[in-house]
Amino acid sequence: MRWLISFLFVAVLAVALAMAGRYDPGYVVLVYPPWRMEISFISFVLIVIGLVVGGIVLLRLALLTLNLPRIVREQRERRAAKKRDENFVGGLRAYTEYRYQDAELSLGQWQGDDVRQGLARVLAARAAQEMRAIPQREQHLREASEYGAELAAQLFEAEACLDAKDAAAALTAINRAKEIAPQHTTLLRLELKARQLTGQWDEVDRLLDALLRSNAMEPGVATQNRRMAYAENLRRRAADDRGLLEYWKKIPADFKVDAWVARAAAEAFMQRNGHDTALDVLEAALNRDWHEELVALYGEVRGSSPTRQIERAEKWLHARPRDAQLLLTLAQLCSVQALWGKAQSYLEASLAIAASAEGHIRMAELKTQNDQPGEACRHYQKALALCRVQ
Repeated sequence: MRWLISFLFVAVLAVALAMAGRYDPGYVVLVYPPWRMEISFISFVLIVIGLVVGGIVLLRLALLTLNLPRIVREQRERRAAKKRDENFVGGLRAYTEYRYQDAELSLGQWQGDDVRQGLARVLAARAAQEMRAIPQREQHLREASEYGAELAAQLFEAEACLDAKDAAAALTAINRAKEIAPQHTTLLRLELKARQLTGQWDEVDRLLDALLRSNAMEPGVATQNRRMAYAENLRRRAADDRGLLEYWKKIPADFKVDAWVARAAAEAFMQRNGHDTALDVLEAALNRDWHEELVALYGEVRGSSPTRQIERAEKWLHARPRDAQLLLTLAQLCSVQALWGKAQSYLEASLAIAASAEGHIRMAELKTQNDQPGEACRHYQKALALCRVQ
């Protein structure tokens, strides 16, 4: 369409000039002694226009000739850039298609601008990790850092170290990455895993607070991790009476009655001969949620008032008359108080509801106590049979 408009414009201009030349009486005289030339005015105008156009064309040809090496060089660079882009995209496609060998080969050798070259090396390192090619992975990570992708390289190195359960190396990479991006939420998650592996549970608690403040972790997941942190910190402080009690007071009330935390607390207090405190912990947790593990642990606590402990367990039995574990616990508590008749009754009731190796072992011990070796042997055999089945 544009060419058609240009053609029509030139045709109209030619017709206009022809008509102007037909009726224009003017002329131009060019004198250069001893020569003299006389032409019409229209012809002179056409000659001038032709000279101007020709000069422009010649000038453009000259400039084109002078710029020809640059033009050729730019064309080659464009072709090379296009090929680099195709190779980069091909490497990305291979990585996303789980063709890690092709991805590592393509992205590990890719050459281009520093930004993409750094990212290419990080992806090549990830591909090498999938193939368990550790030397290639380390080489690609070093090159990625050299090309400006240090944060991505350190993040991946931390992930790889955590996969290998090397928490110390992971923390080293995390600390280097935190110098670049201190508030990076993924770094906080990786550090959380590393601190858990190294048993730094106080740091775990701090990191959970930071992740929750930044909405970087689901509350349910944070709760599970915090339960673990509280439990492990309680176990670590079991050797320090004062430290254990002070830490227990700092734990929120909702977590104190959590089964996992309560078990750890009770065991820690029992280790320090704080059996009465352990009883309070277990009773509070069992009043909230019933857990057989806590019931079993309740029977191992030796409080200052065994009678009160038995009475408490019997109250629970009224609400749960067919709880085999509770019956075992009551039998254990009665045995401690030498209430052999009640202990035997509770054991028989427990075994009638659900046979267990622990129940038969306790019954065998009771029969031995009552000078009934034959019965004791029979219960030991039943316990052994149940252990083999399990």
